[in-house]
Amino acid sequence: MKRLIAALSFVALAACTPPAGGAEGVVRDIYAAAQRDIGGASAPELPMSDDLKALIDRGEAAADARGEPFIEGDIALDCQDCTSISDLVIGPQTGAEQEPTRAGHQWVQASFKLNGNEDRTVLWDMVETPHGWRVDDIFTRGSSLRAEAQSYIDTPAATPVPAGP
Repeated sequence: MKRLIAALSFVALAACTPPAGGAEGVVRDIYAAAQRDIGGASAPELPMSDDLKALIDRGEAAADARGEPFIEGDIALDCQDCTSISDLVIGPQTGAEQEPTRAGHQWVQASFKLNGNEDRTVLWDMVETPHGWRVDDIFTRGSSLRAEAQSYIDTPAATPVPAGP
């Protein structure tokens, strides 16, 4: 009986253990999934912070109210209808424009070639939570996922023009 309890305790602990490699490990897992189902990753599949998830949900609702899509394509790969990814390198953020570090946050950079010839760099703002590392924002080509969601929330839906005689 003691062995069974010890074994179950070990299994429970292993299930709660975050992926190896911390924030970089989570980003590696995201790209492993993106490579398996290229073009299929979407916001609901990402391990997001509660705050980002709530913002995305509100942004999607605002976009739906206007009859527009909020997220089109693969946000991990920064593409729509992409066909391949190569030369993937994941690690700490590099470059001259280092983002300021906030307590509990870590920046992870993913650089790769898309469709054989398009260079892409995606910067992940990861936050440590009681549930492990979670995505708190994603930056691609001068754009922030948080800013995009907030823009959809802040932009009022167009008022329909009544049909005239």
